Amino acid sequence: MRYNRSRSSDESFWVSYADLMAGLLFVFILLLGAIIIKYGYMQSDLRAIKTDLDEQKRVLHISEEELAQKKRDVASVTDQLILAKQQNLDLTFTQAELQKELDKLRVDANVTDESLKAARALLAQQADDLNLTHTSLTLSAKEIASLKALLLDAEQTRDVATGELLANTKALTDASNTLKLKEGELALLSKKLLDKTLAHQKLVEDLDLTKRRIQNLTGIRLNVIADLKAKLGNAINVDPNSGAIRLPSSVLFDVGSFELKSEAKKQLRETLEPYFEVLLGNPSIRENIDRIMIEGHTDSDGTYMHNLDLSQKRALSVMTFIYSWDEKRNPLLQNYLSAIGRSYSDRIYKNNVEDKEASRRIEIKFSVSNKKAMSEIETFLKGNY
Repeated sequence: MRYNRSRSSDESFWVSYADLMAGLLFVFILLLGAIIIKYGYMQSDLRAIKTDLDEQKRVLHISEEELAQKKRDVASVTDQLILAKQQNLDLTFTQAELQKELDKLRVDANVTDESLKAARALLAQQADDLNLTHTSLTLSAKEIASLKALLLDAEQTRDVATGELLANTKALTDASNTLKLKEGELALLSKKLLDKTLAHQKLVEDLDLTKRRIQNLTGIRLNVIADLKAKLGNAINVDPNSGAIRLPSSVLFDVGSFELKSEAKKQLRETLEPYFEVLLGNPSIRENIDRIMIEGHTDSDGTYMHNLDLSQKRALSVMTFIYSWDEKRNPLLQNYLSAIGRSYSDRIYKNNVEDKEASRRIEIKFSVSNKKAMSEIETFLKGNY
């Protein structure tokens, strides 16, 4: 009996234990399901967060590109503003020059007005003289008419002397007419001579004025060369005819290279800065400069095309170096500066033999615009002076 009771208790314990374990297993399964569901939601949230981060990163990248574009736009506007300021400065200088020319024209107009007044006074005096001459001639005609009347009366009373009196009357009339004709021709010739004299005097004055203007215009190159020599001194040899300066390639470049030597850059800048200051710093000189050329030259070693490419690259290297000095001055340089390769088309000879060392060089030269001088000459030839 006790055995059965004990056995029944053990069975109840194990049933309870089994129920407990089943309950714990159910709870564990529920927890595991909850964890799996929570993990799913977290993965979804993480994907959403990642999508948002990617979108924000894309938007940020677009904003950076827009910022970079705006920076480029600001830089472009700044360059345009600098160019506008430079153009405004050039217009100010031009306005000052035009004001000077206007003042000069006003002075010339005053002088011309005084000359016209003097000519009018002279013509009035000559008109008075002509009136007096005409009056005297009119009186002479009246006296001749009276004499004719007397001769006619005498003819009625003196038949014997009729023929002689008629002959004398005709001769006197012819002489009077001849005198009138001579006096008229003399007055006409005097007037023509006066007109010719005044016209010749004006022509000589206008010719002298035009000569002086043309001499001033054609002497611009000489003035520029004189300023270059004064500015550069004896350190650089300036060609007295063209105003060009020559720089040996051996000082600036290694053999076969177009890269400027580091040690040559300082000396090159010290040489070229005062040269450009003379040509472009003075508005009265700059307005007459057409171009400033940087020419690269080689000797005859190698082919023409190879040397052409090398000389062009060397000229361009010097030009690039000049542009690196001051970006604010670059818009002005763009209007004048150019780089040209000449290969060995302009070699230097000594005693009819090519001087290869001298032929390898960089030349800086300028050309003067002759438009104003040609306009002056054309105006003078047309007679609009």
